[in-house]
Amino acid sequence: MESVKTALRVLEAVVESQLIGVSELARRLQEPKTTIQRCLTTLHDAGYVRPVDGTRRRWAVTNRLLLLSKSADPEPRLREIALPVMRWLRDETRETIHLMVPEGGEVVLIDRLDSPQPVRTVRQLGAHAPLHVASNGKAALAAMEEAEREAYIRNPLVSWTKRTITDADRLRQEVAKVRELGYAVSFGELDPEVHAVAAAILNSEGKPIATMSISCPASRLPVELIPKYGALVSKAAAEISRSLKSANAEVSQAAA
Repeated sequence: MESVKTALRVLEAVVESQLIGVSELARRLQEPKTTIQRCLTTLHDAGYVRPVDGTRRRWAVTNRLLLLSKSADPEPRLREIALPVMRWLRDETRETIHLMVPEGGEVVLIDRLDSPQPVRTVRQLGAHAPLHVASNGKAALAAMEEAEREAYIRNPLVSWTKRTITDADRLRQEVAKVRELGYAVSFGELDPEVHAVAAAILNSEGKPIATMSISCPASRLPVELIPKYGALVSKAAAEISRSLKSANAEVSQAAA
């Protein structure tokens, strides 16, 4: 069982870094190089990672992992319904659009559409961040039931940058503001050079099953542009929420 856990940790680290070597993996995971190499070989044989440039010095994930992730939507038809709306939002803003899902106190990136501009934000699929750090996470927090939200806030809030909110009362104030405005903002809290604005996608019970964000270099999202982008991402998230509810209602009627 421990070997399986280690292999999964290795896979997660490769997903986060994309190109990474055995030595760096060993340092990051605090495991012997021989253990890391054995895990990589197993994952390679299973088709989930591949050596880069024909060597075994650096490793990357394969398309098999991407295809597997695309078949595991947390909500039926989420990606199918979200994709055209993401395209619309990307075309309106010319910035990168992220689709993330809340999972175990974090948000996980499951899909993205890249900005057409040469300078843009880039995060690998599978990348994750604590709820209080990312705009997507704060959007999810604001849409949660109070008891669930408080259970998270009472835990230690880890800092990712000097702008990350780590004070519980300040985070509560931030969440209240998100609930009032309908969207969440991150000013360099996850990455010091990145600004983002996000809104929650809700299921028929009003619970957050995903979030969507506009993410871009800090210089392209000044404070005065936030209300415009907030309105756009809120509109996009609401449209996906409505479409998901309609799709699920049709499925329920057909099953009856």
